[in-house]
Amino acid sequence: MIAAMLTTRKARGTVGVTAAALLALTLGACGGSDDAAAASGCETTYEIGFSHPISEAAFVKGLKSQVTAQAKEIGCVEVLFDDTQASDLESQRNTVETWVTQGVDAVVVFPVDAKALTPLRTQAQSAGIKWLQYATPGEGVDGYTGFDNVASGDIVGQAAVDWITEHQLSGKVTAAITSITAVPDVRGRWEQPQKLISDAGVEVISLQDCSDQTCGLEQAEALLNANPDLRIYIGANDDAALGALKAFQSKGIDPSEVFIAGQDGNIEALKAVKAGGAYKVSAAIDMIDLSHAIVQNSINAITGSGETETEAAVIPASLDDPSELDELIAQQGG
Repeated sequence: MIAAMLTTRKARGTVGVTAAALLALTLGACGGSDDAAAASGCETTYEIGFSHPISEAAFVKGLKSQVTAQAKEIGCVEVLFDDTQASDLESQRNTVETWVTQGVDAVVVFPVDAKALTPLRTQAQSAGIKWLQYATPGEGVDGYTGFDNVASGDIVGQAAVDWITEHQLSGKVTAAITSITAVPDVRGRWEQPQKLISDAGVEVISLQDCSDQTCGLEQAEALLNANPDLRIYIGANDDAALGALKAFQSKGIDPSEVFIAGQDGNIEALKAVKAGGAYKVSAAIDMIDLSHAIVQNSINAITGSGETETEAAVIPASLDDPSELDELIAQQGG
């Protein structure tokens, strides 16, 4: 059933601005670091700042590594990263402000609060810096690189419904879902499964914020103690779901009687799915597509040529399609 929901991957296009093409470009009004360019043998080197508000998440750590690799492959690109954690707006604002002050060529940001960053966006664009948004589209931006969060929520929600139906569990078990309300633009990740699971006749007893393994473990432990019939746990990301997995394991509950799902497709979650236990599916983002687009869309915005708004594929990673699962694991060096 999950395999039938497979999102078609977009064909990976060739790099729109290759290293050779970048060498042929002149700065003009696009900015760039002359010193870095000279040192690297490039006529122009572009500086791109990438800010994600949940840097502690395993998927984000893997994504940053892939972005660095894509920048190296494309050539003549330097990517700067921040270390914002736990959706700390002030940390994000301070880092992005530093990038704008130093005159990077583009900023790619997953904003904790897009409205709060509007003055910085205006300042950056007035200085000729391109401003792109990550994860969700934004107003007044120069580009967008992301993925469909509603589709992500639908993947895990429908997979849960299929499992409920297969095991005839309507009205017999309860479910818990995590959210990340500090980043409301991704709410499809919890709103979709909440609706689908409720419509399938299973009560959602908990909808709480959580985006790391520690809170996933603690929440699931407390919920299991209070609700022994809890058998479904949906994480807004994989980290929360992985924490919950540990709670179910420590309780000694038969994994065949548990449905855990996460979103993003981090390496630990994909391996948990492959192990065939309680972790049934991750709505995995194609990390190669995503990391390439972060760099390439930024370059396209800077140069004024090529696509600047794209979405990476979101794929149901499960044992229904072992080869797809293995490919996603291989993307992250697993």
